[in-house]
Amino acid sequence: MKTINLLAVACALVAVTSAPTSTAAVNTEPVIAVGLLGSYSELEFKGPSNDIERMPEGGVFLNYGNKLTGHAGLVFQAEISGQYSEKQGQRVKDLQADLDLGWRLALDASNFLDMLVGAGYKWNRFDPGYNKYDIELTNRTPFAKVAIGYNHQFDTAALRLEAGARRSLEGDAQLDVQGISNQTLDLQSSTDPYVELSVLFNSQGSLPIVASLYYNRFNYDPEGQFDFSQYDKQIRNEYGAKLGIVF
Repeated sequence: MKTINLLAVACALVAVTSAPTSTAAVNTEPVIAVGLLGSYSELEFKGPSNDIERMPEGGVFLNYGNKLTGHAGLVFQAEISGQYSEKQGQRVKDLQADLDLGWRLALDASNFLDMLVGAGYKWNRFDPGYNKYDIELTNRTPFAKVAIGYNHQFDTAALRLEAGARRSLEGDAQLDVQGISNQTLDLQSSTDPYVELSVLFNSQGSLPIVASLYYNRFNYDPEGQFDFSQYDKQIRNEYGAKLGIVF
């Protein structure tokens, strides 16, 4: 939780010191962004027994594209990210890759609307930290997605809001109880919302900065019941922040 709080404070400080004015940005080329991310997740387990685990995470991200810089025409972005958390013996690991492609319409010289499609892959692993057994619950979910985006270009900054939904496709969940059981079940397809608000600061300067706030929802519902688990469904709500530099 400390990581996401620090990132949120940093985002606010950058916003206060930048104070952009409202005309279109000059740079329209694709850019690379790399930086840190922090998140807070609620892991809700449902079944014969119910439980909620709350986990802070920290990690890194890397993306390349013109979502924040492009004008009318083709827009794209590829991104990879990874996170890790350890709390009272519990551990969470996350990896995600996204590839988005779309078309941008100019509403006027400074405002733009995007229609996007995309695909990606989500991998995560949860270790509940039981003393008696080493247990790992792993979810693997390819997905497709659709989204709409809004951009406002300033002189030296850009504001972007994107909202959409991911549709998981042919995922699976694996429960490994070391020395006792290793079982894999297919996951039911699900449609889950996401939203992200991003600001690119100092876009014409020597050190542009990008700051984002986001929400993701992931629904993992196996087609069946694990033999050695009282939970048969997992819902994850993730609230996060990103802060990075742009090249």
